[in-house]
Amino acid sequence: MAALALQPRPRLSLLARLAVLLAVGLWGQTTAGAYDATVCGQRGYTIPFNNMTFNADAWNPDVKGFQCISVQDSPPAFAATWSWSSNPETVHSYPHVKLTASGLPTPLSNISALVLSAQWSMGPGSKPRPARVVDHDGLTNDGTSANVAFDMFADRDVAKALNEQTAETEIMIWVGKFGHAEPLGFDANMTKTCFTQTIGDAEFVLYQGHNVRGTNVFTWVAAANHTTFTAEVSPLLQYLWRNGLVSAGSHLGLVSFGSEAYHSEGTVTFSASEFDMDLVTGAAPKLAVGHLCSPATSTNPPQRLLSSAFIMSATLLYLMS
Repeated sequence: MAALALQPRPRLSLLARLAVLLAVGLWGQTTAGAYDATVCGQRGYTIPFNNMTFNADAWNPDVKGFQCISVQDSPPAFAATWSWSSNPETVHSYPHVKLTASGLPTPLSNISALVLSAQWSMGPGSKPRPARVVDHDGLTNDGTSANVAFDMFADRDVAKALNEQTAETEIMIWVGKFGHAEPLGFDANMTKTCFTQTIGDAEFVLYQGHNVRGTNVFTWVAAANHTTFTAEVSPLLQYLWRNGLVSAGSHLGLVSFGSEAYHSEGTVTFSASEFDMDLVTGAAPKLAVGHLCSPATSTNPPQRLLSSAFIMSATLLYLMS
């Protein structure tokens, strides 16, 4: 989702200020160390000793809601508390951490391996849950709609690839989905015959659409929630450029991890830790990606770049190296 440049600090509503106090007090009680910063609205925070950047990113707020994010410097972790009770079909914020690697930006065709990892939790209220815990009943009772996603931006122009506002391509990988959150291009009648890939134990379905700026958005949505995720995801990128959906010369510039917040009748807290990105540049492996086909008519089985066992083995070997 589009993260915006830092803005002057807005005046918080009473509801937002109360939520900040709750987040600040409870954060210290539920983590190994106390929080080091809490920011709200469109403000961000950078850990001083490693330059890791977090952003509350309430890029589309409504007057009845708020978005805050509390950050722990070491080990890096965050808890994002929000409430948006209006416009339930609209994304209001994307609290996130920016992931960095020395090889970025780099052409998609120059990515040999891209390992993304994170663990997360979510539930109603201002209290962060322990890692990997999701209060499904509580979220449902509050009518919560949200996702959990890695967000990437790419462009044939290197400078534009480093700016969410100007990049021509956005690539999302959803590892969590709640309520009525749906990707751009979602069609309730779409089958899984095509546009399906399996990475490790996660099956993803691809959707394509355009946002209000005209950015071409490709979204890989996991069939189930993965509160712990570690996978070599370059096959998802290869599927796009080897099939001509995205230029092979497009440069991957920005990568982040967070949660798009749509709607809830109450307060929601999303927390995350152990997020990381490892990038290996060089000629991309030549994977047999096949051809795109019509999801409405094809009878071919789902296309898979590599077997699940092979990808899992490769990921483990990479992480152990």
